[in-house]
Amino acid sequence: MHHILKRGLAGLAVLTAALLLPLDALQAQDGFREGEYRLLPLRIHLLRSKTVPELNTRLQDSDARRILGKINGIWKQAGLQFYAESILSEEAGNQELYASLGENRTEGHLRLIRPRASLSKDTFHLYYIRQMRPNGICFNSSYQLLFVKDTAELNQVPGGIDEDLPRVSAHEIGHALELEHRQAVFNLMASGTTGTSLNEAEVATSRAAAQKLPWCLTPEAALTLGEKLDAEKRAKDAHAVYTALTALPDGEITRKAKARLGD
Repeated sequence: MHHILKRGLAGLAVLTAALLLPLDALQAQDGFREGEYRLLPLRIHLLRSKTVPELNTRLQDSDARRILGKINGIWKQAGLQFYAESILSEEAGNQELYASLGENRTEGHLRLIRPRASLSKDTFHLYYIRQMRPNGICFNSSYQLLFVKDTAELNQVPGGIDEDLPRVSAHEIGHALELEHRQAVFNLMASGTTGTSLNEAEVATSRAAAQKLPWCLTPEAALTLGEKLDAEKRAKDAHAVYTALTALPDGEITRKAKARLGD
């Protein structure tokens, strides 16, 4: 009788914990198999400026990699994984012009500070700066441009992420993947909260948007890319691809990627 009661209480505890989860989180719990994942490149720009403090991010490469890991923790629920195509520490563009605009600056003027030499149409561009009005902003154009300030602050919600920058970054990626704001505080697309959940419709929309991009890769294609980069003696770039693959559910491709990292 004691054991039966104990098992019953344990089951009740599991049920209670599930009921306390946001509805969106419950809807996105099924998960994806290795072959269903899609991998996408992310070029991370750590913008610097000696003359315009607002443009000079405090972040370093190690911060970018930590943030990316947490971004992937969020987007795992949609079967999407991002790899650092590159992490660039570079001078912001048009600094004098940007500074001269002063109070007349708008969010659109952020496009002025893109370093043109590092632009590509084959990746998401994620720019970190020190300060701007919103926490983050996404420009969907011929280039996928995402801007995030390293001073971003969010309102904590139960079950929310423990760090603001990965959440803001993942939120802006959501906009790049055709998701709109939705004011459910536990949701990734809510404004100003630490919520990270996506519902089934948002998962479907973001996956469909990702798969329309010519540079969206299946795990098999990503492994082939990693091997190509290795053959070209681009070990650092290959490592980023293999690392992203090893985070997928265990399978043949994952095991091959782990073996490549161990070579």
